[in-house]
Amino acid sequence: MSIRLPENERKVLSVLHNSPNLILPDQIAGELKITTETVLSLVESLHQKGLITRKAAIVQRLVLTPEGEKYADRGLPEVRLVAILKDSRGKGCLEDLEKEHGFEEGELRVALGWARRKGWVTISKDGGKTRLVLTEKIETSKDPLQTTLRIAMDSSGVITETTEEVRRDLLRRNLATPQSKREVTQIRITSVGSEAIETVESQEGLIGDLSPEILKSGSWEGGRFRSYNLSGPVPRIFPGKKHPYVEFVDRVYRALIGLGFQEEKGPLVELEFWNCDALFMPQDHVAREVHDIYHIKTPKGPGKIAYPLLLQQIAKTHEDGWTTGSSGWGYKYSEDIARRLVLRSQTTAVSVRHLAKGPKAPLRMFSIDRNFRPEKFDATHSAEFLQCEGIIGGEGLTLRDLMGYLETIARSVGIPKIKFKPGFFPFTEPSVEGFIHMEGRGWVEALPGGIFRPEVTRPLGIDFPVLAWGIGLDRLAMAALKIDDIRELATRNLERLRHASLRS
Repeated sequence: MSIRLPENERKVLSVLHNSPNLILPDQIAGELKITTETVLSLVESLHQKGLITRKAAIVQRLVLTPEGEKYADRGLPEVRLVAILKDSRGKGCLEDLEKEHGFEEGELRVALGWARRKGWVTISKDGGKTRLVLTEKIETSKDPLQTTLRIAMDSSGVITETTEEVRRDLLRRNLATPQSKREVTQIRITSVGSEAIETVESQEGLIGDLSPEILKSGSWEGGRFRSYNLSGPVPRIFPGKKHPYVEFVDRVYRALIGLGFQEEKGPLVELEFWNCDALFMPQDHVAREVHDIYHIKTPKGPGKIAYPLLLQQIAKTHEDGWTTGSSGWGYKYSEDIARRLVLRSQTTAVSVRHLAKGPKAPLRMFSIDRNFRPEKFDATHSAEFLQCEGIIGGEGLTLRDLMGYLETIARSVGIPKIKFKPGFFPFTEPSVEGFIHMEGRGWVEALPGGIFRPEVTRPLGIDFPVLAWGIGLDRLAMAALKIDDIRELATRNLERLRHASLRS
């Protein structure tokens, strides 16, 4: 009695029948030129019918070496040797091949050794020369090692599934190096499947879809319909979506808009006046050195300060405190330094620019934008980073209100563990440091803020309390996306991007 199988299931069963050893989904996909997801769906259906067995195994992921990449592109030496001999009617002389066909030093000997081991050539001596003759039924296109290299090149040089024999050859020939381990599915045809393969009835010509043309013509009457397994699994679909970091920033943006904040923008190339002076940061502060701020060489400046009265008031505040109740920093303020151009190191510059326009209370402003500092790249630092700046102005505001806003922002992106401790910043007093719990790293400071000092607000003409924060969104995103390396925020790894998601 014949078995009726869908055409793709029949093809998978045929591949397994010709491969008595355990075989992996990626290999079947490469053989049939279909996706691995489709193979897994077909395997599930065949398993339910008792025609195959499958088991999970832990294998080590491999990554191609430069030599492996070369052979994936040009072909293994033994594969190229066979191609040359085929062009020469199946025969050739070893000494002539070394001169004429561009093998690298020692490569032809490697090709000959592996071609003999695979049973592709025979060798004999004739008149002092080495004669090579191809054996019968050579199919280098189906060589499992070459197929694996080709599939790896289509997967950015990564090999996740292969047979133990191919894995051994890859490592022995230095074509790949081991990396992380993962679970894979190994498949083998059953005795029932082997007996049934000869009697499998192809479903070619069966009606699979009732198209409008078939219904109009009536050709479906008397036709044979393809059977379907409605309980079988379907291939997983990865629809297009935003990059997870972009999605994270959008969520913060929506949370602030929902809280009644208005967005403000500022220039990336900034005056030291706005980036530092207006924030009551002394002009000889260590943070202004080359190791903390990028200074612009071209154009050399100086920049223009459009608020001459404000410049005078801030200069007086630095020198003797002006009318703020402070004694200032006690040095001679320099307009030349104030006019120097820098790459913005903090979006707090956007806040003081906004306050200089004389807004009325109550006010809520935020800015999400890039900043630059000469940081050494590591798991938690980057020379370019995204910061979320926010200010809230109005009578009666306290530090408790600030902590409430910071906690709301963190929870909006799914970060439940937050704690605060007193902090110090040059332009806020009192100040607070908010910590979030990051998996694998513990508590990390990510939510700094405080109340602007009178030395900041008074020269700007602001006579009400202003709460301020400058959240490092990169660190916040690391916690929300469950990653422990800031460089992964810009990853192009499709596997990670497909499965990355924010905490709910």
